[in-house]
Amino acid sequence: MITNTDITIYSREYNTGTRQDDWNRTYVSAAWWFKDEKASITTDGLKKADIYTVRIPDTSISLKKDDYIVKGDCHVDMRTVKDLEGLEKTRVTSVNYDTFGSNPHVKAGGV
Repeated sequence: MITNTDITIYSREYNTGTRQDDWNRTYVSAAWWFKDEKASITTDGLKKADIYTVRIPDTSISLKKDDYIVKGDCHVDMRTVKDLEGLEKTRVTSVNYDTFGSNPHVKAGGV
């Protein structure tokens, strides 16, 4: 699989003791990062959004909806999503584990 960057994954876990979310950071040294700009015209006007596709050649990585993926090696101790402002990031909206064939990988889509 062709890779073009490294990424950092932030996964949310609920802490019952503190009754708050804890964010766990996982560094992945090789991934494929693609950004696509979509636009549509509605009755409210022009709507634009950036759509991201991230492919990770390591299928042992744990990834789920509402995780955040940051492009590059990120060392932010995340408490809220606002901590990631200014970084190139995406919120995961879909995850597919493609474990078949000669090129197994995790495919994540996000906005």
